[in-house]
Amino acid sequence: MNHRIAAFLVLLGLFVGGCARQDPPLLFHAAAGQRSALDEIGAIFEERHPGTRVNFSYKGSGYFLPDLVRSREGDLYMPGEEFYFLQARERGFIGEYDPVADVPAHFVTVLITPKGNPAGIRRLEDLARPGVRVGLGNPKSCAIGVRQEKTLRRAGILEAVLANTRMSAKCIPELGNAIQHRGIDATVVWSSTAALYLRDVEIIPLEPRHRAVVRLPVGVLTVSRNPGQARLLKDLILSPEGRSIFERHAYAVDPGPVDEEGFCTGPGPTDLLMQRLVEAARVTQDPTLEVDEKTLGPLVGEVLRQRASK
Repeated sequence: MNHRIAAFLVLLGLFVGGCARQDPPLLFHAAAGQRSALDEIGAIFEERHPGTRVNFSYKGSGYFLPDLVRSREGDLYMPGEEFYFLQARERGFIGEYDPVADVPAHFVTVLITPKGNPAGIRRLEDLARPGVRVGLGNPKSCAIGVRQEKTLRRAGILEAVLANTRMSAKCIPELGNAIQHRGIDATVVWSSTAALYLRDVEIIPLEPRHRAVVRLPVGVLTVSRNPGQARLLKDLILSPEGRSIFERHAYAVDPGPVDEEGFCTGPGPTDLLMQRLVEAARVTQDPTLEVDEKTLGPLVGEVLRQRASK
């Protein structure tokens, strides 16, 4: 009996000790538009670090700083535009920041309509036509809303498009869903968001002068309870492997030159991304077409995934 009790206590000690070695989960504050790539990166990290779980908090970027000020909780931060990142740094939530090395990927804007393009949208200026139902992001809630407003003002059509606006989204997935269900005729989204709806949308590249490129920095929060593991996850995101995952989800890693407002200065690397995105939608929607890596590049996997889904 004494031997059984001793054995039980040994097993209990091993069990308790094993549990004690579990790291606290990492809380990662990230923009809703980054979910596709970060979910994949997070799964890889958890597989390589079995003792650490990654919990993502996805929302519109405008909500993050108030949440951080109130809760003072979180390990990593990757909002939908550098502006929000710098705000957090000014408030002491981000320590060191390298504006070159700490940016693994970029959002690029693109125009989308429901499949079949019922309103006949061909360019950004068409959003100002009477009767076109437009969806925009709320600039107080999400980064895409800020960028849409800058783009429309740059094109000289902001007031006309505001008159056509039928929804104000709190986060970018709301805009993608509205297009998918034909609740609106057109909107401007990130290329990575458009890539999630290849079966249901028409993709219309914006002219370079209206095509925005948005930097996406990532950082470890100064309030992190597990900064060591947080830095390891940040390193994975910034590694060539991490950057290739962003490319597979239609982000730009090397977008080429932009002007002081963050718009393309002319033809460049984002043109190839646009070509691939248009082709990806065409091939996804027509199962008789060949899935060709030469024309689709890193988007092949997303095309195959959506073709297989029902």
